[in-house]
Order: sequence, then structure tokens, then C-alpha cells
Amino acid sequence: MRTSLVLNVAVVAMVLSAAAGCSVNPVTGKPELSLISEQQEVAMGIESAPQFEKEFGGKVPDAALQNYVQTLGKKVAAVSDRPELPWEFQLVATKTPNAFALPGGKVFVTAGLFGSLTNERQLVAVLGHEIGHICARHNIQGMQRQMGAGLLVELAGQLAGDKADIAKAATSVVGNMAVLKYSRKDEYQADDLGIAYMERAGFNPWGMVETLQFLMSLGEKDESKFAEMFQTHPLTSERVKKAQAAVTSRHAGYAPSQGDPRAKAFMDMRTRLR
Repeated sequence: MRTSLVLNVAVVAMVLSAAAGCSVNPVTGKPELSLISEQQEVAMGIESAPQFEKEFGGKVPDAALQNYVQTLGKKVAAVSDRPELPWEFQLVATKTPNAFALPGGKVFVTAGLFGSLTNERQLVAVLGHEIGHICARHNIQGMQRQMGAGLLVELAGQLAGDKADIAKAATSVVGNMAVLKYSRKDEYQADDLGIAYMERAGFNPWGMVETLQFLMSLGEKDESKFAEMFQTHPLTSERVKKAQAAVTSRHAGYAPSQGDPRAKAFMDMRTRLR
């Protein structure tokens, strides 16, 4: 009986493996069971982005601001582990501080978060962190945990179907992404990747440490304002320590005291939000 059960489990695992296919994680280089192809992942982001944008107040109606965020994001994405994705970075109008990464390269930063930051490298750290989530496929893995593998595969299939199915699937993706809670392990890795990408793109990686410390201090002053962000992106003192250790050990050529050479450009952009 026990032998039969073990054999049945093994057969099911083989069938699932064959159906899902084996791929290599873009970040770790290790094989992983892939239920969603890169093509499906990109389709999920493209089809759900308009509704996600609408959900969070629409685009900030300022071409200069949008271009600024897009330029910074693309500079970091170009040196990431998945530079070939159709990356797109948008500033959305909601005043609630947060940032989101849709599957396949769509990144959203809220006006509330942008307006809370004090320099450009902090904004780059936020973008690098979200790029890290996408590169490591954390959002796909998180949705699979949250929704179940079967439903996620079904949604991915619908996004390649007719318009009615696409609209329904996009609604499900938006709903799940808006409340997706990353694990602490995911957050640590996204911070680590963001630090590496920042440095490759020529930005001071101490911006990541500074951002985490800054957001924690703001959260302590007004916990309710940052509750949503801390729920979807758990922020602990351990995250700050790990980020600080990563920058200190791997990027010794940078110092936290170094000035931001584009401080005026950032402040000019932030002023446009008001």
C-alpha cells in the first residue's frame, strides 16, 4: 500500500514536471519548475497594466515626471538579470506610499512614495528593488502560492485567449497583485539584487540602506500612512542590517556620506508633484 502510494506520488510529480517544463531561474541560474513561461509572464503584465494603473489613480499627468521615472528605471533594468524584458516604469497618482511590480517588467511607483523620498538614489533603490522582484520571478511565485498553481496556469492561458477571457484574467491578476505579500526571503533577495543593479548602473548603493532606514523612521512617525506598503513589502530592522552588510562588504568604494550629484534634478521633479 505504502509502496503504491509512493509510486503514485512519483508518477504525478513526473507528469506535473513534464507539463510545466523545467527552466533556469534568471537570477540564481538554478533549475526550477516553471508553470508560467516568460511569454505568458509578459502577457500577464501587459494585459493587466491598464487596469492596475486605473486602480491606483491613473498616471500622474506630467510627461516630464513620467520620463524621469522611466529613464531611471530603464537605466537600472538594462544592467539587471533580465534586460530583454519590455520594461516600463510609471508614476501613479495615489497618495498612498507604495511600489508594485507586475509580471514581465511593469513597475509602478505611487506619487505618495515619490513625494516621501528625499533624493534620487532613494528613488533608484525603490526601482531596483522592484526590478529585483521581477527578475527573480517573485510575483509569479507569490501568485502561485496565493492563488494555487492551477488557477495561475488557467489565468495565463486566458491571457492568450479572446477579449472577454483577457479582461477577466486581467482583473484577477490586478486583484491578486494589489494584495500580494512577499516573503521576508523575497524581500531580502530583492534588496540584494537592487543594490547590485544600482551599483552597475552607476548609482550609490547606500541609497538602498538609506531608503529602508528612512521609510522605517517615517513609518514609526505615521504607521497608518505606510501600513499598506509594510504589509505588501515587510520592512524590519533585519532587512536594514542585511542591506547595510551587503553594501559594506561588496561595494567598499562607496560611502553613505557621498553627496547626490543630481540632487537638484530630483528636487525639481519632486516639486512638480505639488
